[in-house]
Amino acid sequence: MSAVVTGAGVVSPLGHSVAELTRRFALGESAILPVTGTGREGALAAVVADIPQDAIPAGTLRRVGRMDRITRLFLAAASRAVVDSGLDLQAENSERVGLVFGTGLGCLLTNAAYFEKVIESGPAGASPQLFAYTVSSAAAGEVSIALGIRGVNATMHAGLAAGLQAIGRAVDLIHLGRADVVLAGGGDALGPTLLQALDDMGLLKRSVPVPFEDAAPGLVPGEGAVVVVLESPQHAAARQARPLARVAGYASGFEPTLAERQRQTTGIDAVLRRALAAAARPAGDVGIVMSSAHGTPLDAVEAAALRRLYAAAPAAPLVFAPKRALGDGFAASGALAFVLAAGLMTNPPRPRSIDALAVEIAADSGVRPATRVADRLARARSAMIHGLCYSGTSVAVVLDSAG
Repeated sequence: MSAVVTGAGVVSPLGHSVAELTRRFALGESAILPVTGTGREGALAAVVADIPQDAIPAGTLRRVGRMDRITRLFLAAASRAVVDSGLDLQAENSERVGLVFGTGLGCLLTNAAYFEKVIESGPAGASPQLFAYTVSSAAAGEVSIALGIRGVNATMHAGLAAGLQAIGRAVDLIHLGRADVVLAGGGDALGPTLLQALDDMGLLKRSVPVPFEDAAPGLVPGEGAVVVVLESPQHAAARQARPLARVAGYASGFEPTLAERQRQTTGIDAVLRRALAAAARPAGDVGIVMSSAHGTPLDAVEAAALRRLYAAAPAAPLVFAPKRALGDGFAASGALAFVLAAGLMTNPPRPRSIDALAVEIAADSGVRPATRVADRLARARSAMIHGLCYSGTSVAVVLDSAG
């Protein structure tokens, strides 16, 4: 299994490129800030302040104003990914170019706005403009139209792991020979309706959670979109594209006990092992783990699975929790962790602030601060990105540096 990453489009609360995201994360910056103007006193969130439009094809810009927020996030990220890759879509066989997006919440915000108008005004309040975006595949459709993509078009729902799942599915399509190029990634949008829903359920946190230390249900919501350009190594070489990283392995599965009091890790264990097997390497060769940890009870489950995976390895990996800085971006989170791993391996940061961002999962069941983080990042050649949804979906991707 192998596909190379030749471009990345990032729209995140911590910047709109892999380099900016990596730099600010390494400096210890956080995008988690108090939410204003929503009536949610003390609520925190990580919001995308502006959605860049610089890479969107000129012929599509006039349509952007009518699009819902998640579609604009995906369109901006996909357009930037294509520019970053140097891919000339006009020169490609458009039926061999595909698109796979993952979203956890999909059109939730648009559906809420649509039905709110119907409830207020009856059938006359049904908005044709909003109706067009009341399906979660609307973003994938709009991006395909804008970029002229005529191959596979899929929208995946795997809860909070959907973004990483989409990247894995794209790798499968390339591996099976069903596409030469696939744009893949994840995204979700944040809005007042979602904040209210989380607050009504008692799941909106009002303090910044510390991954692997806090264990309270709920989350600090975030948003964003990341789309990467994946190609077969042969296709990338033929057009002399410069790979940013290589996907060496991928696996997905389900842990059915996450909603129970006595949680197990059997399903997660299997996913992590299968991802390593697909990459044909032992755990000890993977020096970085990008976890899903966000200061919830599930952190202990993920830590237990990682502890077992690395039990026989000569050294524990560096474990990062990007949600500590980016909030829980739902399907965007896995994709953000994916490009962040690539950024950390491509240009290992040197600031000492990076030392405070990584932990080690110790064999004695503890979680301790990692040491010599910058030096170890400089030597790391592989990372595992793990996405875990509260529903039980588990996805793991093994990513190699391009060097």
